[in-house]
Amino acid sequence: MGNGRFFYSRNFVTSFAHGLHKRIYHYFFRKFDVEIPDPNGFEALKNRDENDKKRLIIYISGRNSKIEQFLLNGFMIENGITPPTHSFGPKTRFFRPLSELWKMFISIFTPSIIKERFIESLYIPVDSPEELSIDPVFAEVYRKLRHQEATLIPVITLWDKNLDKKNRWEWINQLIGHYNFWSTSWELLMFMLKRRKLTLRIGISSSAKLEDSEEVFVRKLCDLMNTSKRNVVGAALKNWLDLKNETLFKMELSSQEEKRSAIKIMNSMSSEYSPLYAEILSYFLGKILNARFSRFVYSNNEINDLCKLCALSETNTVFVPTHKSYFDYLILNYILYREKVTVPLVAAGDNLDFFPLSPVLRRMGAFFIRRKIQDDEFYKKILTTYLEQIVTAGYNIEFFIEGGRSRSGMVRSPRTGMLRMLAEITKATNRKLYIVPVSLTYEKLKEIEDYSREKQGVKQPESEHFLKKLFTLFKANYGPVYVRFSQPIYLNTKFTEETALRIAEMQEKASVISFSAIFSAVFMGFESLSIKELIERMEQTVEILRTLPDIETAYALNNLDVNCSKLTSTLLKKGDLIQKGKHHEENQELTISKDSIPEFSFYKNSAAFAFAPFFCELFRDTELYTFVSEFLENTIMGYYESINSENQIDVSALPDWFKTMLRKFFEDKFAIFGTVLELLGEGGILKEEKSRHSEIVRKLLPKVSEKIPSATADEIYEMLFFLEKKGVLKENLTIFDKELSQELADKIKTLN
Repeated sequence: MGNGRFFYSRNFVTSFAHGLHKRIYHYFFRKFDVEIPDPNGFEALKNRDENDKKRLIIYISGRNSKIEQFLLNGFMIENGITPPTHSFGPKTRFFRPLSELWKMFISIFTPSIIKERFIESLYIPVDSPEELSIDPVFAEVYRKLRHQEATLIPVITLWDKNLDKKNRWEWINQLIGHYNFWSTSWELLMFMLKRRKLTLRIGISSSAKLEDSEEVFVRKLCDLMNTSKRNVVGAALKNWLDLKNETLFKMELSSQEEKRSAIKIMNSMSSEYSPLYAEILSYFLGKILNARFSRFVYSNNEINDLCKLCALSETNTVFVPTHKSYFDYLILNYILYREKVTVPLVAAGDNLDFFPLSPVLRRMGAFFIRRKIQDDEFYKKILTTYLEQIVTAGYNIEFFIEGGRSRSGMVRSPRTGMLRMLAEITKATNRKLYIVPVSLTYEKLKEIEDYSREKQGVKQPESEHFLKKLFTLFKANYGPVYVRFSQPIYLNTKFTEETALRIAEMQEKASVISFSAIFSAVFMGFESLSIKELIERMEQTVEILRTLPDIETAYALNNLDVNCSKLTSTLLKKGDLIQKGKHHEENQELTISKDSIPEFSFYKNSAAFAFAPFFCELFRDTELYTFVSEFLENTIMGYYESINSENQIDVSALPDWFKTMLRKFFEDKFAIFGTVLELLGEGGILKEEKSRHSEIVRKLLPKVSEKIPSATADEIYEMLFFLEKKGVLKENLTIFDKELSQELADKIKTLN
């Protein structure tokens, strides 16, 4: 049998054989998804010039599958890409029109009727590399192609993103064998019977030169395919039980007591990720979220970059989102699942480890860790070992660097424990970890109402009245959510706190300026406003903020007339706004009710990083500039003084009302700081032995809130960190330097 006839019976066809074939393809196309992590590389396949055509393209498959070959062939035809001219895959008689089948039959007796074609591209399954490397036809073809430059493209068929495990149907494997060895008929039957979700993934291309022997080259193709599968499938390659058991094995515990303790900790910690549950839960979660939020706004370009990053070899992606709501985790994972980005395992606080929430979260990929583990070395060792197994297996990870939810609306100072562990793990595993800061911005949050009650020490455990809280959360309508994915940061094995601060900075600076933020900032800047004044000042405020680089504003700010009227009417009915006097609707004076100040302050603070450069510039030529800049740098993660030096702000061009609003915007922060200094100076707050920040904040918050209703625990934390940096608080928070404190207090008085 000549090589020409060999390839003719196996190569791809350049068009559908007839209408029936096309209908079959479209039937299957509705049941499968396509993942393309490198859209630019895919577009290059469609627009190859003459020089590109001289470069050999090799499509590598992990299975000798007619279904995969048919789907790939149809997908390439539909997208105007030239199918592979030669293939070592299954025979293609099924794909060909009847006229060509007669031609193939005649070629049995007259081989010369089928001419050999120039080899532009190859399709090579590597499920049996040993057989392929000794195949005489492959050896002959490879010798012809020796020394050529080639582009290698992995093609992967994913069933529920789970290539090997069919837990619900394991019994049938006894009859039909392992998945990789299914016949085409069994594959079709299982596809229809089991209703499996099929995904065709065209991976990231790489370059190679064909200089090795056939055996070595095939081995390289096989390694590339395995690496691509490992990075794509990740979680499916090692299930949650394997991760748990291997963590315990690796610790090599000797005593029975330690083993029992480790097992107990692992049972409370480990995820029970299930692709099946994740798909079902994500479907219903999507229905709920889409009913409660008007839309999810994010960039397709950022998603494409994420897909490409997640497909890199020996690489894990670590998502670090802002934390303002219980919805953060649900929304981010829903978007990643919907956009076919590999869904991460999520480090959740053990305050969420209760029935009925924890079983659901575990099956969606959550694992639970204690919120305070500094003094428990045994627990820390188990957690580090578990994280190492997760990273080695190829999972992506998600965690909240702020710890708990933000009560102020601003990004909190980063906690470095998890990052330190991951940096150590990169050294032990030789995996590359990239941190992706994620910003979620809400126009409305129901949880803010609970934050005010917490100031009086009325913080309920999440498990208390959980179903009632859940019903309340999912009953409200929240408007749009803005999600932004920042540029990835490579996690160096030599971890420093600067990395954590940079992540927090990128989180806050990438935040979208919401309608609620501008509305609240303008309203809180004046004792009262008419709707007409409100709209005019909001319009000018947005224009001023947009003069800064990389500022992104919400869509609702483009239609202020309608949106302001709607919101003010709603807030008047709710009692958050109060009407002063009786005037025409457009001229009626409105003011904020006392009870709604904390909520307005939360939304206002979410844009503090954008207002800070203008506020600091008011003091550019005064002695207070250094103090003001340094204070805001330490309390607002997204602001750095260098922003002012890079962007010249002309203060003289700012309207007087805007300068007044800037002073009102930050007035409460300096008032909180002054009150904290005063209370610490009075004594009775600090202990003689080592104190914790949380203990001091718990004592200060009720007293500070009495004087400044907008004060939050988060802001007091940041101020304590600032006082430590300035040397006012020393010796593990046991000594308060009254002299240095007085200097700061004098500056605050001068500022006012």
